[in-house]
Amino acid sequence: MTSAELLHVLLAAADDDHCVFDQAELDRWPNGALGEFQRLGLLRPSSGRLMAPCPNCADGHIEPVEPRPTPDGVTRFFIHCPEALRVEVDPDSCRGWEIDPDGLAALAARALALTGTPKIVTPGRLWRLGRIPWQGKTREVLLARRMGENDAASVAAHTGTGGRAIVLVPHHLPDERLWPGRTPAVVALSRVATLDGESVVIDGVALAEIVVEADRAAEARSILPIDPEIKRQIVRLQAEVVLDERLERDMLIAAFKEHGSTRAAAQALTEKLGRAISKDKVYRAVRAAGGVRAVMADSDSASIARTVASHPRDRAKKFQERR
Repeated sequence: MTSAELLHVLLAAADDDHCVFDQAELDRWPNGALGEFQRLGLLRPSSGRLMAPCPNCADGHIEPVEPRPTPDGVTRFFIHCPEALRVEVDPDSCRGWEIDPDGLAALAARALALTGTPKIVTPGRLWRLGRIPWQGKTREVLLARRMGENDAASVAAHTGTGGRAIVLVPHHLPDERLWPGRTPAVVALSRVATLDGESVVIDGVALAEIVVEADRAAEARSILPIDPEIKRQIVRLQAEVVLDERLERDMLIAAFKEHGSTRAAAQALTEKLGRAISKDKVYRAVRAAGGVRAVMADSDSASIARTVASHPRDRAKKFQERR
C-alpha cells in the first residue's frame, strides 16, 4: 500500500465514527505514513477504549485492553483470550489511531487554498470552510461527514435550501433526498484529493466538472419532476394559483369602480371578506390594469355598450346582424 492509497483508506474511514487503526494495521502501512498523516492533521490517538490483538493466537483476534497498575508504579496491559484466558500484551500494540474530524476540515480548507479557520456548525459533523470564486461570483464550501447516519437530515438542514453551496464529503455520497430544498453540489474528497509530496491537494478541474454536472442535474430536477402524475399535480396547482390571482384582481378592480377610491374600496372589501385588504393592494391591482383612467374608461365603455344594446331598435338590429 502506498501513501496515496492510504489517503483514500483514511477518507473512507472519516465517514465511520467507530473506525480505529490498531498496531497490527499500522504495521502494514508504508514507513513513516503514521507520522506523515499526523503532521497533516488527519490522524490522532484514539480517545476510545484500547484494543489489542492476541499475541498467542494465530488468528490475532482483537480484544479490549485492561490496564492494571502494579505496586512499582508501572502499568501492565492484559486482554482476555478464550483459550489462554488472561494474556499480557505489549503496550505499543495497545495504541490506536482515529480520524481527527477538525483536522480533516482544516486539511480540506488548506487544499482549496482557503484562508481562516473552518467554522464548526455541528461538532464533528459539519464545517463552513470558506468561499471560492465561481463564474464571477463566490460559492460557499462546506465539509460534512457521516451523512449516512440516522440524524444526517438534521445536519443537512444547516446547509440552506438554495442549493448554491458546494458540500464536500470524505467518501460516501449521501442520499439526494436528504437535503432541504434544492440539492447542493456534493463532491467526495476521495475523488478529487491526492497526496502530492508532503501535502494534500485537490484537483480543481475535477472538482469543477463534478460541481457543473451536479448543478445541471439539480436544475433539471427543479424545472419539472419526471413522474407524469407529479407533473399533472404541479400544472393543476399552478393553474389554480393563476386563477385565484386573477379572480382577486378582478374583485379589487370591481370594488374600485364601485366606490371610486382605493381607500373606500379597501374598506368595503375588508368588511365584506372579513380579512384586511389594504388600499395599496387595490392601487396595485388598478395600476396593473392600466391605471385609473384605463379602469374608469373601461367602466364607462361597458356602461355605454349596455345602454345602447338595451334600446329596442338596437337589439333588433344586432339580432339581424347575428342572423
